[in-house]
Amino acid sequence: MALAAAVVVVAVVGVRSRQEAKAESVPPVLFLADAPTRTIEARVSYPGADLHRPYGPLRSGDAGGPPPAPLRELARMEAAGDVHGLAAAYLVRGNAQMAVPYLQKAGDSPDVASDKAVMALDRKDYATALTLLERALQAQPKHAQALWNRGLVLRELDLWLLAAQSFEAVAELGEHGWAAEARARAKALRGRMDGLKEWRAAVAAGEALVAGTGTMSAEQLQARPGVFRMFLYEAMRVAPSVERLKALWPVAETLDARFGGSTLRDTLRWTEARDFRRRGPLAARYLELYRTHKVEGGLEAYLEEVRRAGERDLFLGALVREEKVSKHLGAFTEVASQVRDPWFLLLAEYEKGLQAISRGALLEAEQIYLGAVARCREQQLDYRCAPIHAVLGDLYRQLHRLPESNSQVLAARAAYRNDGRWGETRFLLLLGQNARYQGESALARALLEEALVRAPEDCGVRHFVRANDALALLGELSVAAARQRMSEALSCEGPLSLAGAKTMADLSRLSPNPEQDQRLLVGLESRRRTGSLSPGEMALATFIEGHFYMERDRARGEALLQRAIVEAKRLPSYNVDARKALSYSYRSLLVAAGRAGEYERALALFGEELGGTLPKRCLMAVSADDGRLLILAIGPDGRTKGHFEANHSKPLGTDARGVVPDELVEALRACPQVDVVARPPLHGQAELLPPDVAWAYYVLRPPPTRVPTVARSRLVVADVEAPSALGLPPLGVWEQSPGEGTRVLSGSKATPSRVLEAMADATEIEVHAHGLVNPNVSEASLLVLSPESSGRYALTAGEVQARALRGQPLVILAACRAAKGAPWMHERFSLPVAFIDAGARTVLAATVDVPDAEAGPFFNEVRGRIQRGQHAASALRDVRMEWLARDPQSWVRAVLVFD
Repeated sequence: MALAAAVVVVAVVGVRSRQEAKAESVPPVLFLADAPTRTIEARVSYPGADLHRPYGPLRSGDAGGPPPAPLRELARMEAAGDVHGLAAAYLVRGNAQMAVPYLQKAGDSPDVASDKAVMALDRKDYATALTLLERALQAQPKHAQALWNRGLVLRELDLWLLAAQSFEAVAELGEHGWAAEARARAKALRGRMDGLKEWRAAVAAGEALVAGTGTMSAEQLQARPGVFRMFLYEAMRVAPSVERLKALWPVAETLDARFGGSTLRDTLRWTEARDFRRRGPLAARYLELYRTHKVEGGLEAYLEEVRRAGERDLFLGALVREEKVSKHLGAFTEVASQVRDPWFLLLAEYEKGLQAISRGALLEAEQIYLGAVARCREQQLDYRCAPIHAVLGDLYRQLHRLPESNSQVLAARAAYRNDGRWGETRFLLLLGQNARYQGESALARALLEEALVRAPEDCGVRHFVRANDALALLGELSVAAARQRMSEALSCEGPLSLAGAKTMADLSRLSPNPEQDQRLLVGLESRRRTGSLSPGEMALATFIEGHFYMERDRARGEALLQRAIVEAKRLPSYNVDARKALSYSYRSLLVAAGRAGEYERALALFGEELGGTLPKRCLMAVSADDGRLLILAIGPDGRTKGHFEANHSKPLGTDARGVVPDELVEALRACPQVDVVARPPLHGQAELLPPDVAWAYYVLRPPPTRVPTVARSRLVVADVEAPSALGLPPLGVWEQSPGEGTRVLSGSKATPSRVLEAMADATEIEVHAHGLVNPNVSEASLLVLSPESSGRYALTAGEVQARALRGQPLVILAACRAAKGAPWMHERFSLPVAFIDAGARTVLAATVDVPDAEAGPFFNEVRGRIQRGQHAASALRDVRMEWLARDPQSWVRAVLVFD
């Protein structure tokens, strides 16, 4: 042991000596170490490039910029193969783009991961930056540069408390210069949370306005116009006389000037014209209701009385104050229409949408809220519009339209801040949940943890955050950590979330805990009794209970799962909770059949889930679930072979090489081509079968209503002018002869709308464009086309899926990672699947980057064979094997067929 320790010491000292020597041998000008200030906020991990100087960003009027790196030093580093040093020389000058090719070759050390995060931060890819920094800090928890850069990323996401914690961790390291700056940054970030004190002061000022004991300045009104508009309405309602109303004119005038129009002054004039001999007693009773939530004679009698008296503002106010708008929505909407104040019209739309959601009419609710959002753009009523954006964001989350959900939640967050309100926790929870759905684990953890740090005493927040943590950890098969997080979630009394319930059902199999298992059943029954579950959630709850019992009482479990399937099928296809209940129930049934060796039963379940009859020969079906793997293979002889693993240890990433056992591969080799039915997460992965086997992903869809009668028509999209802001290199010019029946959309004409229109009747579609993965635009990969006048450039899977491709085309997507699907476990969602759903007969796409110079020759050769009558899978196999003979590691391994 002593000898081993001595070796470690020598090794560490050696590393330090090399780093110090490297830093000392570098002239200061290479990393701008002799400049009085540094140009970038971030820290670069390369020795000699991280000397502290005050941050002094270049301003628009500054001449030039940092001096270029000396060519002699760059050449010396190039000759020495010091790619990390070359990247650092560009990073310190704020030229992250030039650093990209060097850092890609620099290895995977914590230093390199931190510097790659600087590049991601520069292009505002915060999810990637957090993932890289999390990786660096897992390997080296006190990595100063990674901690600093993480603080910057979290600040950009407005996660102020976590950012402050990250800078405080840097300060604790005591580095010269950096520690003091880190403390100052942390203090400033924590100062942003002082809004709670300001919010309480604003509420106190508003209450004083209602009581007639005070008013507020124009500056206060401008800072929180919506908050004080709410209090002004209350002050008008409780005013006992015209004289008191006249004292409110300055507030109304200032707020009208802020919002535009004369709504508040018109309301004051209307109120002043009322007969206070009749209104005065009713206003006094409203004041009683305002203070105590009680009114003489009861609320219903009071509502009837003020409505008969024509005191419509008291009627509206009483319903809002007592949260009874939904109960009296018809009457509220009628009176609000008479008043014609957008404040109350928007509230009526908000409640109307909630009622539609409670009925499960999600698309109806979407249209209601989209109308309200349009009104919000006209009226600028941020206080009233923030809840509308938020509920629409949650609605899109339920529909699994995550980019749209994020857009609305961010709009709610901005509106909330514009009107100076306090508390954003619910927005952080929504964004965190969406990030988890999108597979952005590090971003999800940051968003959810910030919510918890901001509301440490809120039991509901703690349960939500820790239950989602547990679900994510379970997806990584970190069972002990998931159980610990679930224990934290259950330490809070309150309703059991469905995320928590599903996690507990899985944990009951992997790590039984009788006390927690019982709480699962009690919690589900409680949620059913309270009526807090939507119809889709009810189906999910039934699935969770059935999933729990499958390990204990298979007959009872299967009965519950079949019931969940029936409940889910009754609901509209757009109900994502229902689709999840359906998919998860079939997955659990497949596991049970596979474990019991009931392979014919499993095969029937695969077909039942897809809703059709599967091929009787040359078929492979695959399902994976929390380390359990079921594979069925039917060879040309029609015999079914099966393979089940209860503990499959290989991670299921983007490459499925080696997942299928050799004996099943051999059973399929004699097939001319193999149809593969694969459930998520295996669907769409490359190399599920060896490259010398002709196979295609089988996507079942209803047969066409008619055989296409359109003439042969080939559509080629090429020479696209990608938006310059994306920083994508230009692709090579498409130089082929178009040929008869070919339509080429290129240059500025290759816009998403024109491409979608041209696709409708094409019998062949070929796209030469950049593929991009951007979760802010689409859950799956997208195609980058020429921008519209509106700036829209992306062709997404959702847009394709909504079209009808009448020509039932062969589709070739010669774009990088065009086959990359959404990271969902409940359904297949990708560009190829979208084209098949829209009517395409066959789609070819790759899961990896496609070299521009090679894409045309390869896909042309495959297309030519298909046109001559060869099946797409065998055509791809034959051309692929020719290319692999020249380059065994070629990208063509990752080209897939979807049929």
